[in-house]
Amino acid sequence: MIHHFPLFTDDHSLSRQDFRNFFLPFSKVIKGKIATATDVYFLEDTWQLDSLPVDVSQRSLLKEIFLNTSQTHIPVAHKNCLFFPFAVHDEQIIVALVTGIDPLLIKKVGHDWLQEVRDTLQQEFLTLKQAGIDPQTGLLNCAHLDTLLDTFPEGEHAGLALVEIYPQARTAMEAMQHVRRAATALKSFVGERAPLHHIGQSVFAFFCRNCNEDSAARLGPLLVSFLKREQFKRVHIGYSQGEIGHDRQDKTRQIFDEAWLALQMACKRGPFSFCTHRSLQNSQRHPLYASDRAILTRIQPHWMQLDQFALIQLHPTKATYNIYDNIILNPVDSKKFKGQDNDIYILLPSTDTRKVLSLVRKMLQSIPRDKKVKSAVAAGIAFFPFNDFKKSEMVLNCRKALLHGALLGEGMLTIFDALSLNVSGDIFYGEGDLPRAVKEYKRGLSIQPQDVNLLNSLGVCYAMMNRPRLANDCFLKTLAIKDDDFISWYNLGLGREAQGNISGAVDAFEHACKCHIDDEQNSANVRDELPFQLGKSYCQTGRYQEALDILAPWYNTKKSDPESGRALRYLGESFHGVGRIREAMSWLQRAIRFDEFDADALSLLGETYLDNNEGDQIALKLCEKSIELNPMPALLYLRLARAQIRCGYLDVARDTLRCCLRDKGTKGAAWFQMGLIYWEKGQKTRARHWFAKTVTHEEAGTNWHTQASSYMAEPQTK
Repeated sequence: MIHHFPLFTDDHSLSRQDFRNFFLPFSKVIKGKIATATDVYFLEDTWQLDSLPVDVSQRSLLKEIFLNTSQTHIPVAHKNCLFFPFAVHDEQIIVALVTGIDPLLIKKVGHDWLQEVRDTLQQEFLTLKQAGIDPQTGLLNCAHLDTLLDTFPEGEHAGLALVEIYPQARTAMEAMQHVRRAATALKSFVGERAPLHHIGQSVFAFFCRNCNEDSAARLGPLLVSFLKREQFKRVHIGYSQGEIGHDRQDKTRQIFDEAWLALQMACKRGPFSFCTHRSLQNSQRHPLYASDRAILTRIQPHWMQLDQFALIQLHPTKATYNIYDNIILNPVDSKKFKGQDNDIYILLPSTDTRKVLSLVRKMLQSIPRDKKVKSAVAAGIAFFPFNDFKKSEMVLNCRKALLHGALLGEGMLTIFDALSLNVSGDIFYGEGDLPRAVKEYKRGLSIQPQDVNLLNSLGVCYAMMNRPRLANDCFLKTLAIKDDDFISWYNLGLGREAQGNISGAVDAFEHACKCHIDDEQNSANVRDELPFQLGKSYCQTGRYQEALDILAPWYNTKKSDPESGRALRYLGESFHGVGRIREAMSWLQRAIRFDEFDADALSLLGETYLDNNEGDQIALKLCEKSIELNPMPALLYLRLARAQIRCGYLDVARDTLRCCLRDKGTKGAAWFQMGLIYWEKGQKTRARHWFAKTVTHEEAGTNWHTQASSYMAEPQTK
C-alpha cells in the first residue's frame, strides 16, 4: 500500500512554452517594474530579431549582445534597451528584450540592479505561472483561459474546441489517473499549435487563432480517432468559432457558449462523436437537414398518379441568379416548380436515363448567361422507382446528387446513386452525426453491396460507435472483395487491437504494409501512422527486434512532431527486450520526460536500474510511483516486489507478491521471488518449495527457470 498523496507535482521552474502562454502577463510585470518600457519581446534565437521593429543599423550589434547574454546569463543595458536572460528547465535561455528605456536610466543602472530585477522578475513569472496552471494535469487552467478570452486580438478569428474525455472510474484515484493520461494524450496531439487547458471534470479546451470551420471539421474526426486509438472509452468534441470585434468579451463568451452547446449535442450522439456549432446553427438551411415539406406539398399532387418519373433540381451556384423564366419544358406534360434560392424543380414522366439527360442538357444550354453574374447551374437527378426509396424521398435525393456533383466540379449534372449516399454519409460523419452517417452508408450498400468505399466508411463509423465486432465484419467483407485494400487492412488492425487481439492486429498491419496505396493524398495520415501501430504491436507481442527495426526509423523522421513521444516507451521496452539495457534506460528516461506519469515506463526503468545496480532505492521509488499511477497490472507489482527484496523489505515484498501469484503471466516469476524471500530469511526448505514450482512452470532456458535451478542445485546443509 502506497501512503503518500499521488499525482500532484510541484513545478518550480519555467519552460520555453511558458513565455508563449504567459506572454501578456509576463510583459505586464516587466512594464510595471521598469516605468519607461514600451515593448517587450521574448527571444529564443537571433533570427527573431530580424522581424522586430528595431533600428536596422543596430540589428547586428543587438544580435551580438543577445548571443553574449545567452552565454553569460548576465543582464545587459544598451542605449534604450535592456536584455534579461531567463533560464528554462530544458537548459535553454530565453532573453527578454525590453525597449523604450530612458537613456538616463541606462547610464545609471549597474550590474547588481539588473541582476536583482532579473531575479525578481523570474520569481514573479513563476508565481504567475503557478497561478495559471492546473496542478492535477500540469496544463493551463480556467484562470488562464479567462485571460486569453479577454485579451484575444480584435479583428482575428477565434476557434474554440472543447474536448470531453470522461472517465469510467470507480474511485477518485482512478479518475485522477484518467485525467492525467488524457492530458498527456492531448498534449501529444496538439503539441505547440495551441495552448491546452483543463477546465475541470475531464473537459479540456484549446483556442485556435485564424482557423476556419472546414479545418475544424477535419480536425474533429482526426482527434476523436486518435483518442480512440489511445484506448479511451468515451470522447466528445464541440467546436465553435467567430470573428472578434469591438465587443470582444461578449463575442468570446458567445463562442465559449456555442462550443459548450455543440459538446452537449456530441454527447448525445454516441461514445465517440464531434459536433460543430455551425451544423446546429444552420440546420434549417443545411441541404441534408432542411425540411422538404414546402416543395413536397406542391409536387406531390402531380406525381400521385405516376408509377415512374424523374425529378430534377437545378441549382444556380449564385443564389441571386434567377433562371425560372428561362426554363422551357419539353415534353409538355412535365412540370416546373420554384424552390428556395432560385432553385428549380422539374418533374418529368420518364425514367429513360438517356432521354432525361438529353432533356436536362438542352434546358441548361437554353439558359442565357449573364456576364455580370458569374454563375453555373448544377443539376441533381433522382429517379422513381429506385431501390426501396419512397416518392417523398426524391427531393432529398436530388439534393444528395447535387452535393455529389459539387465534389466533381462546378455546374455538374449528377444522377443520384450509391456514391451520392457515400458523399452524404461523409458529410454527416464530418459533422459528428454518426447514426445518420451509418444510415446513409447502409442505404448505399443496399444499392451496391460490393462497394469497398461504403463498406470501409460503415466500418469506421461502427468503430467510432464502439461496436468493434460490426466494424471488423465490414472490413473483412471489404477484403473479401478487394484483398489488397490498404485502408481496410489498417482499420482491421485497429479493430483487432481494440478487442485485445494483438497478434491479429500484427497480421492485419503487416498486410497493410504490403498493399499499394491508391489514394496517396487521403491516405497520408494513415501511411504515417501505420509504422507506429505495427511497431507498437510487435513490442506488445514480444517481437522486440522487429519493433526496433520499425520504430527507430519512424521516430527519427517524426522526432519534431509532438506525437512522436508515444514511441519512446515502446523503444525503451524493445531495447530492454533485446538485452540492450543501457540504451533501454536512455529511451525510458526520455519517455518519462515526455510523460512523467507513464506507469509502464516508470516500472521498467526501475527494473533496469535494479539489473544495472544503478541504485536500489531509486528503483524502488520508480516502481512505487508506477503502482500509484496504475494499480492494476500484476507485472508492475512483480517489479516492485523485486525492488523491495533488493532493499531488504522482505515481509513487505511477500505481501506485494500475493496478487502476482494468481496471475497467469506473472505467477512463475512470482514463485521464484517468493523462494528468494525465504532464501534470504534462511528458510531454505520453504524456499526450495517455491523454486521447484518455478522450475515446473517455466520452460527450460528461461531466466526464471535457470535462476531457480541454480538455487535448487546448491547442496542442502544439516
